[in-house]
Amino acid sequence: MRKLISYLAPYKKSVMIAVAFMLLDVVCEVVQPTLMSDIVGRGIQTGNIPFILGVGALMILFALLAIVAGFGNARHSARAGVGFAAGLRRGLFEKVQTFSFKNIDDFSTASLATRLTNDVTLLQNAGIMSLRLMIRAPLMFVFAMIMALRMNARLAVVLVVIIPTLLLALGFIIKTALPLFNQMQARMDALNGSVRENLTNVRVVKSFVQQDYEKRKFKSANDALTGASLRAMNVVIFNMPVMMLVMNLATVSVIWFGGGQVIRGELQAAEMVAFINYIFQILMSLMMLSM
Repeated sequence: MRKLISYLAPYKKSVMIAVAFMLLDVVCEVVQPTLMSDIVGRGIQTGNIPFILGVGALMILFALLAIVAGFGNARHSARAGVGFAAGLRRGLFEKVQTFSFKNIDDFSTASLATRLTNDVTLLQNAGIMSLRLMIRAPLMFVFAMIMALRMNARLAVVLVVIIPTLLLALGFIIKTALPLFNQMQARMDALNGSVRENLTNVRVVKSFVQQDYEKRKFKSANDALTGASLRAMNVVIFNMPVMMLVMNLATVSVIWFGGGQVIRGELQAAEMVAFINYIFQILMSLMMLSM
């Protein structure tokens, strides 16, 4: 990882700007539920129109700032990600030039081609998404947790049960999916090898009238990749249902316990709605990390 991260060094400025924009975006989003709670609790219920208009204008301002921050983060994340991929691709190509014949035989030409093309693209996308989701998720988790505890520490006990349950479920999904993605990578190498061999020796194939054999060979490799991909995706798709189940359980729990506090006058209904929004932000940040 240290070697990979070194390719980001020339784009350190873009990374720092992307992080700053993401911080601004998260702050703007986290304050929205509290402002909405103030509008309902202190504005609508008391009929204070100037207060409603003032806080509403503030919400619009924060929303516009979040849009600008999101655009800035996306722009600088893309710049750093694309530059990182270009440097990594160049480094890989230079490394391959130093390989012995044994090294090339061990990796296979198709495997090396996959590393230089498909794998570098995947790392580029991962780098871009990391500067967005992997930074956004921890920041969102921390800020939303602080706001939830600040609003109602007793009600936040629900998170003590919900978060470990979600983490265990996501950990199981990730642990199960990783070997399947390794199999998918091997099938990708095999498919690329079949294509490269066919295209390189296309004249020989035509000379010996082996088109049907090559079609069957390609179909076999293609079907194997499709099957491996589906097996991996069939595990990953459980991520969203598990998340929604936990979210719904958390919402029901907050309504159950928070409703009692509202009846006893310990919590305003608007604050309970804001608290539910913070729970959504906390759980969504954990899902971003799992993705």
